[in-house]
Amino acid sequence: MIQTKPRDALRHGNLKEALINYTLNAADDGMLADLSVRKAARELGVSPGAAYRHFPDKNALLQCVAERGFDSLATAFEHTVPFDSTAKDAADARKRFAALAMAYVSFAGAHRELWRLMFGPFGLGPSGASDRPSTYDWLGKCLSELANCDIIAPPRPEHQFFAWSAIHGMSDLQGSPALRAQPIAASVERQCELIICALAAQR
Repeated sequence: MIQTKPRDALRHGNLKEALINYTLNAADDGMLADLSVRKAARELGVSPGAAYRHFPDKNALLQCVAERGFDSLATAFEHTVPFDSTAKDAADARKRFAALAMAYVSFAGAHRELWRLMFGPFGLGPSGASDRPSTYDWLGKCLSELANCDIIAPPRPEHQFFAWSAIHGMSDLQGSPALRAQPIAASVERQCELIICALAAQR
């Protein structure tokens, strides 16, 4: 059920956030296909004109929500592998890489429709200014730590893309018979070891 807010809760500049939260709830409920700015305004108890002042159309709202999705993913990454931290040794570098991959796969599994929005056309538009690293930067950090521990070759851009696409593909396959043979955590750990082996061969 999508949560709405009474009209008096939206009087002091909260409407934009209410619209974003409404859309995030719609994503969790699998209802983005039926979303419109007008419908959101109606269910939030405000006029369509007030909502359109923040988001002139559905696409603008979806792009903003996709950006929020990346913010949430970055928060999950920061909790898992703080960006200013460093691997203590080779074993820790491997552990951190696998933990980051697991955080990615877990986020995709918990927020399927939002995740697809993030990596669709609305997630690839111009993003707002942010003082945090991009989620892609976290992957580069973990690969660099593996290289610094002489586990893999110094990562080139194509190496990073290969690692991301392998983990992203596993995220997309959640629920598929291809991954039902073992728990997802074991599948992620195995995938990470295969990525490491492939990149080690590039030395």
